[in-house]
Amino acid sequence: MNEQKQQNAIRFSVVIPVYNGEATIARAIDCVLAQSYPALDIIVVDDASRDGTATIVQDYGDKVQFIQKLNNSGSSATRNNGMDVAKGDYIAFLDADDVWHNDKLALMNTILLSKPDITLFYHPYTQENILGKKLPEDIVVYKFPFVKLLPSNPIATSCIVIKNKPEFRFESSMRYMEDLDLCLQVGYKYKIFMIDIPLTQIFRPFTSEGGISGNKWKMRKGEMLAYRRLTKLNPLFVGLLPFLWLSSIGKHLVKNLKK
Repeated sequence: MNEQKQQNAIRFSVVIPVYNGEATIARAIDCVLAQSYPALDIIVVDDASRDGTATIVQDYGDKVQFIQKLNNSGSSATRNNGMDVAKGDYIAFLDADDVWHNDKLALMNTILLSKPDITLFYHPYTQENILGKKLPEDIVVYKFPFVKLLPSNPIATSCIVIKNKPEFRFESSMRYMEDLDLCLQVGYKYKIFMIDIPLTQIFRPFTSEGGISGNKWKMRKGEMLAYRRLTKLNPLFVGLLPFLWLSSIGKHLVKNLKK
């Protein structure tokens, strides 16, 4: 796609963080290259992998902008590194072990052109095969109330599309639940929109061993930190903190009892 902005086109930057992803990174990049609506740029940020990830990404040549970090800093800082060089109007995130429906960016373009005031947009994910699946003709865009983010986070990072603005960044110190934190920070000030159609396929359950979310207690602590950071947006959240923290601890206990 021509880099010059067109009136009938949204420019998308795709940011893919990766760490030791030699088994899946090509699949992720290929699914972006196969989009029916091309991305402006694909930015892969290697968080100091120790496997063959870099060699695989470099084989794509100028199809991919590759950033190779010398020191591991976690997915939040790694995504921010990609966002800092993104040139698109919107940034779409894709984790290295996930894939998108091949019409995702085309659908995002249609929706964002019809609602240019959207700051953050998301859709559900699935573990079922999504490639080539026919999308429904009638697609309804919903507002997602901020209060629904407080009891739980339904938004996966690989399902987020956000306006490319310097103030929208992940909290670099967070290695767990940074997606919830970003959505809370943005959603408090701006409206979040969504469609109830899965456009991302994940290949590893979020709570499986080996995934970043496999450490359930660290996830809960990350969730509690995200709640605490709300008090910087509005001091009135201080009164709500005990209830949010108790809810987070309760979820942890319930999930462990189900083992």
